[in-house]
Amino acid sequence: MKKYIATLIAGVALLGACKDTTFVPDLNNPSYQDLLSKPLTRLTLQNIITGYHDAQRASLGVAPANYIVFAGTMARDSYRTDASEPRYVNEFLNGTLDPSAFSGGGNFTAFMRDIRAANTILQVLPSGPPSELTEQEKTATRGMVRTMKAIDYYKALEYRDSLGIPIDLDKPLGEALAPIVCKPKVLAFVSALLDSANTDLLAGGASFPSALPPGFAGFNTPATFSKFNRGWKGKVELYRALEHSAPTGTAGFQSALAALNSSFISTDPAKVGEGVYFTFSVATGDTPNQLIDGNLHLNPQVSDSLQAGDLRGSKIRAITPSTIQGLTYKSNFVTTLTSPIAYLKNEELVLLRAQAKVGLGDLAGALADVNYVRSASGGLAGLAPFASATAAIDAILREKRYSLLLESAHRLVDLRAYGRLNATYFKKELPGDIFLKALPIPQNEADQRGGNVTAVCT
Repeated sequence: MKKYIATLIAGVALLGACKDTTFVPDLNNPSYQDLLSKPLTRLTLQNIITGYHDAQRASLGVAPANYIVFAGTMARDSYRTDASEPRYVNEFLNGTLDPSAFSGGGNFTAFMRDIRAANTILQVLPSGPPSELTEQEKTATRGMVRTMKAIDYYKALEYRDSLGIPIDLDKPLGEALAPIVCKPKVLAFVSALLDSANTDLLAGGASFPSALPPGFAGFNTPATFSKFNRGWKGKVELYRALEHSAPTGTAGFQSALAALNSSFISTDPAKVGEGVYFTFSVATGDTPNQLIDGNLHLNPQVSDSLQAGDLRGSKIRAITPSTIQGLTYKSNFVTTLTSPIAYLKNEELVLLRAQAKVGLGDLAGALADVNYVRSASGGLAGLAPFASATAAIDAILREKRYSLLLESAHRLVDLRAYGRLNATYFKKELPGDIFLKALPIPQNEADQRGGNVTAVCT
């Protein structure tokens, strides 16, 4: 995907242009002031939407993909061993977090920046005259951008968990920063934002005024994008139901089921991998898959626990065992420079539904969903009926590990939700391993708040 906007800048949101009077404007990179002062054209909207989605992809991390690598390490799926950058081991598996850099800044700034970018798009969207954009097209665009904005909040929260994150990012530069908000309130906010976005999508007519990236093929109209929105709504509702401090419980599991069943979920074996993907290429100006990394290895637990005959083992390549920084690895993740990474796909939706069914006591329904994934994705025989809810969750988390391996922070979220990221379920990787569950609030965020990072829950 061609990069119309190279980066999004926190506080300004979109890339600014030089103000020299002899400067010739780059139409692919409109300045923030241009966006605010001039009526929005169809071409400009296309450019900023393309740049916005490119920034969404960049938030996975560039060389390496730290959104995935950090979570993989914390959730015991992967290691990154690099003699020139020992913090991947020392900070994540040896209990020495540094909030001023690396783990402190990890997977925070990029998502906050993307949210500010979304706010800017939403701010300028009404300025498009009828000759450029119909009201229905503006509504559709608003629904799409608000959906992506909600996902950014959720992804930022994945890494801060009970520490919370700020919600109000619309404050002008120079004003006091908004407080950090507690996890239950953030999840409720994200859920409501997805709902309001979906209302816009359903009122958005037959098409978007802007083309979406190729990874949205099949989900590039307001109606089909709504299915993507509902998938995320179901995911958020599931984790609201499982949240430790203020779980929504039965009502939350029911809400999750309702949303998931309104998404693109399917038990057609041919559709197991259907979904929205981040796509990559080696074309000039584009971005290759950042999981191509000679220092990234799989935790031995991944290959050791793989069931014989599981087709998802094609993601795992055995290598000569090696030990670096006290960690021994013997397999790598199989990918290419152009391999897509799932944003949200059908087999994840089915397994999320299985989790919700377990929460409602429907073990038979959960078994049917698990066995669909085992067969359609893994080529495996179905499991016998679950003897307990614990056995059902054991099975679901196993299927999620292999179906969604190194695609997101899903396993980190699940292990926390079910109270499994501890010595009862895993051995210490190193003597200082504290079973890290969340990254700290960045030091600069704390400093600008006078050191007060206590999450507000009122």
